[in-house]
Amino acid sequence: MKKIGDRSASVANYEKNKRFYWLQLKEDFFEEDAIDWLEEQPNGKEYSLFYLKLCLKSLRSNGILIRNVGQMLIPYDHKKLAELTKTNSDTVVVAMKLLTKIGLVEILENGEIYLKQVEEMIGMQSVGAFKKQQQRITKSKQKSSANFLDGQGVDKCPPDTEEELEKNKDTDKEQHQTSVIIQFWDGNGFGLNNIQGKNQLLSWLDDSSFKQPEKIIRKAMEIACANNKRQLNYVEGILRNWENQSLLTLEEIENNKKEYKKQATANDGYDYGF
Repeated sequence: MKKIGDRSASVANYEKNKRFYWLQLKEDFFEEDAIDWLEEQPNGKEYSLFYLKLCLKSLRSNGILIRNVGQMLIPYDHKKLAELTKTNSDTVVVAMKLLTKIGLVEILENGEIYLKQVEEMIGMQSVGAFKKQQQRITKSKQKSSANFLDGQGVDKCPPDTEEELEKNKDTDKEQHQTSVIIQFWDGNGFGLNNIQGKNQLLSWLDDSSFKQPEKIIRKAMEIACANNKRQLNYVEGILRNWENQSLLTLEEIENNKKEYKKQATANDGYDYGF
């Protein structure tokens, strides 16, 4: 039988790790060729709204929509999509045809609906990471204030307890990790003034299962640079893929890369039938 204290700790941990998601749209989203064409159609604004609702419904599954009924996976039909998005059934039928035609939606072999853009539009953070992020911002302001006071000749008292010394050690370590990531971000074209992007990437320090998060985040950024994809969404996509595959250390990531190359070499010359 669990003790009340254990149960309270479990609830607190659940709340800390509880994630919330949001949809990130580029400022020119409605000017993109596909969306612009979609809205030019009769009732196009309704189709566009329906598409955004599908995107929101698929955030937690990286752009995949399918019904889980017990142990079965059942594809959505137009009636269920209408219920899911609170959209007229006839509108759903036409919208799905148009979205498939222009490539925003793909129907996979098992009936899954795949929304290709969603992986680049996912915003995600845990409650714990959000609080940590706010603490980091507060500490930065306090540090700026302390530096100002130093310039005014105000004496600072050194910490006089072991607890305060330990807190300072943790703070120094956190500041070092933060500094490594920000310096790489600023120095490699990810957007010097993109403060929100930096903060969101820094949340992975507190909101991931990685054993050495700062090194793994740096590795993902290096891959993004090598592929000329200096975008937050691309970096987070790499991190999510590693986490989903339980690749939680640099060694595991490198070993997985070597294994992938071996399999690719072994498959050379195979007749795929197309």
